[in-house]
Amino acid sequence: MFFAFGSLLVHVEPTLQLLRWEWYGPTSTGEFQAVFKKLVVYSKRHQVTSWLADVSRMAPVGTDEQAWLSEAWLAEFATVGIQSIALILPLGLHNQLVVENVLTDGRRYVRAEVQFFSDIPAALDWLAPTAAQAQALEQQWEVVKSQPAADSLLSL
Repeated sequence: MFFAFGSLLVHVEPTLQLLRWEWYGPTSTGEFQAVFKKLVVYSKRHQVTSWLADVSRMAPVGTDEQAWLSEAWLAEFATVGIQSIALILPLGLHNQLVVENVLTDGRRYVRAEVQFFSDIPAALDWLAPTAAQAQALEQQWEVVKSQPAADSLLSL
């Protein structure tokens, strides 16, 4: 199941209890918070236990957003029960530091195993039980992104 909201394209793979999301553009503080709240809602709704989060192209995260993630959102995220998180590293040093700080703050709430990756195939290999499943997930993602409707999905 694929959907988009805010600056995210999201794929839920129920058979693997996996939620994959990729960030595409800038948002206001209110939209930023709404997107992260929806990630929690969808994760709970679909009993997700693993995340693949591609924040490589995320716009620079402001101090207000970082504070909100650490002070408010992490406690709610902890209620989801995520066991594995594959993070595609941000391209910019600023967001790399933000991710590190939020993860450090999250240690008091979340006991998930977190692995950092520079590319999607390696992250999928780590999350998927078989190489064939990892490849199938990536093919599905690429098909959705290449469809003409993907541009309109990404602008929602």
